[in-house]
Amino acid sequence: MIRINLLPVPEKRPTTIIDLQIFSFLLFLGLVIVGILLYSTNKRISELSSRIEETKKRIESLDSVYKEYITMEREKKEIQKRLTIVQTIKKGRALPARIMYDISGIVKETIWLRSIKKVDAQIVIEGRSIESESVADFMEQFSKLPYVRNVELLSVEETVEEGLPVKKFILQGEITL
Repeated sequence: MIRINLLPVPEKRPTTIIDLQIFSFLLFLGLVIVGILLYSTNKRISELSSRIEETKKRIESLDSVYKEYITMEREKKEIQKRLTIVQTIKKGRALPARIMYDISGIVKETIWLRSIKKVDAQIVIEGRSIESESVADFMEQFSKLPYVRNVELLSVEETVEEGLPVKKFILQGEITL
């Protein structure tokens, strides 16, 4: 069986013109969008460039302030170092006077001191005595001072000085504050 279509066939319109119009419109629309994006990007770049320039100028203007700050910090460290030295001196300045005062109170007539040396936390006393008991009493009284610890009798020798037999002694102790 053969079929025959007797219906009229619609005419085909040329699609190339419509396609060309759509393509042109889309191309124009794409170019407009790219142009807008390019314009906004260039505007943003110029704004950022001007902000960068302003920031550079501000940094240059603050450079002198920064140098002054660095100088002040150096001076502050120097002053702080000096203050700690002064505090250390102030802390230890009364101790020698206190030691001399306390030692003068415990020295008897039969004892005389030749030298008192303080190195760091150690004190060494060299002296002479007529009697051994006086040396023992002096050592005992010296060890009772509140800032003296670990008193030791390093040596006792019998010698003759200026025609008199005397006991030469050396004491050592630790000073604690």
